[in-house]
This record gives sequence, structure tokens and C-alpha cells, in this order.
Amino acid sequence: MSKYLSAKDFRQRFPNVTDDLKQWGEIIVLKRSKPLFRVLPFEESPKDLLDRASAKEDGTQPDLEEISRIVHKLREL
Repeated sequence: MSKYLSAKDFRQRFPNVTDDLKQWGEIIVLKRSKPLFRVLPFEESPKDLLDRASAKEDGTQPDLEEISRIVHKLREL
């Protein structure tokens, strides 16, 4: 569930933003009744790009070793 706050209200509530995120899930900040930005809680993710790549392994795509072999074969031609 999202909570909409004016920029002024967000500035006033900023010290409690962590509690608000736990309660509401996300905060959408408005300026002149238009969305300005969205505040989301941080989600844990793998530490680096290779970890993320291995976490989302796609069986239809070749892995890095296979790509390396293909490149070497092409260079031999």
C-alpha cells in the first residue's frame, strides 16, 4: 500500500521515514499534486554483477565459458 505525501509533509516526517516505510511499503512524494519521487525500502541483492548474473541463470543463453570458446574458434578462422 502506497502513501502519498506532499513535499512539505515528507520533509517534516523525514526523521520517521524508516517507520513509515515499514507501515506503508512505499512513499510517493508530491509537488503541486504531481509525483516528484518515490521512496522504497532497500531490498537485499547480490553483492556484485557476477553474483546477480548467476542468480538469474538462463538455460537458453550460453555461459561465459561457452562464449569464450566461440570467440577463440572465430579468431582461429
